[in-house]
Amino acid sequence: MATKVVVARTVAVALGAATFITILYTSVTDGSPFRMELLTPWMKATLIDFYVNIILLAAWVWYKESTWGLRIIWTLLLIGFGSVTTSWYVAIQLFKISVDDPLYFALLRDQHARWLRSISINGAHSEFFV
Repeated sequence: MATKVVVARTVAVALGAATFITILYTSVTDGSPFRMELLTPWMKATLIDFYVNIILLAAWVWYKESTWGLRIIWTLLLIGFGSVTTSWYVAIQLFKISVDDPLYFALLRDQHARWLRSISINGAHSEFFV
């Protein structure tokens, strides 16, 4: 039986691939998204929504990553490639944890996850942390 971590990994990779394929297909069949007829009020609302999400995701990336270089690279990738980068970043974080770990370990810095792992009771996490 697949664990929650394995399912989450699969979903994150599938979402990233689906988004990439959709963007690639749309670019090939419809051309550039930077055309005047596409710059409608809805596009402005969509861009504001997108960048609010990027700010929140970048805050998580800056918490997770320990070096300035990685923080900046991931932030630029989030700005440039949006959901594709988000999906792949989440997938990478999920592949960094054990399939036996709680899913929320992917959200934590590595040292915080190791600390929580070290306080497990009899090999299983206490109900407080699950």
